[in-house]
Amino acid sequence: MQKKIVIDLPLNTENCRSKAMQIAVRSAGVISVNIDKEKGHLVVIGVGIDFFRLMNCIRKKFKCSSIVSLEEVKQEKPASPKKPSCPSPKCPPICGGQYYPICQPVYDPYNPSCTIM
Repeated sequence: MQKKIVIDLPLNTENCRSKAMQIAVRSAGVISVNIDKEKGHLVVIGVGIDFFRLMNCIRKKFKCSSIVSLEEVKQEKPASPKKPSCPSPKCPPICGGQYYPICQPVYDPYNPSCTIM
């Protein structure tokens, strides 16, 4: 199950933003890292993230960081694929399957004798 962790950080400069993203990306299980510049939040999404270890690594650099929210991300189920319909009435009897032509022997009219090696 994917988790979404929102962390409040002092992200005033570009250097602080890049350092926070580098720390988050090094964590095991992280899928994506985003920064919300308006609120000053670091948003980390991943599978099996140890948020306690992540926060310890972030607090080494940013002393006043705190967790805003920790929630599970619900994945949308993909819609079932529709079966293809025949585009024209001349299609083979089994639509959607692969059509293989029937193999027929080819005879060489110039060499009437049959030889086997």
